[in-house]
Parts: sequence; C-alpha cells; structure tokens
Amino acid sequence: YRTFLKYWVDNLHKVHPHTIGHPARPNIHISFHLADFLLLFGPLFHWWAFPFERLIGTIQRINTNHQIG
Repeated sequence: YRTFLKYWVDNLHKVHPHTIGHPARPNIHISFHLADFLLLFGPLFHWWAFPFERLIGTIQRINTNHQIG
C-alpha cells in the first residue's frame, strides 16, 4: 500500500502539472498513516467516525431558538 501511495505522490506533479508549487494536502499525509491505523485498530468499519458525525449534524439542525437547556 505504502509503496504504491508513495509512487503516486512522487509522480503527482507529472500527472497534474498545475499542482507544482502547491504543498501536499493533509489528506495525502494521513493516507500514509492509514496502514498503521488498520494494523492497530482492525477493519475500518470498527472505528470510523461517520455515525458520530451524522449524529452531530442531526443535532446541529435542531431548532432551539438559540436557547441553551
């Protein structure tokens, strides 16, 4: 995984010349750590955050008329 990812990142400017001079994005950096996370925590569906992010989005849409409590 890391070998292919590094090859892709190293050749990114050849495939997409408009990215020359732009810094690497954080999502490229974190993708190198994905293999570590999979080894540490197991399959992605065991520890992904989508259900929690969806719940937070639902809670944020509740009309509270800006009152706490």
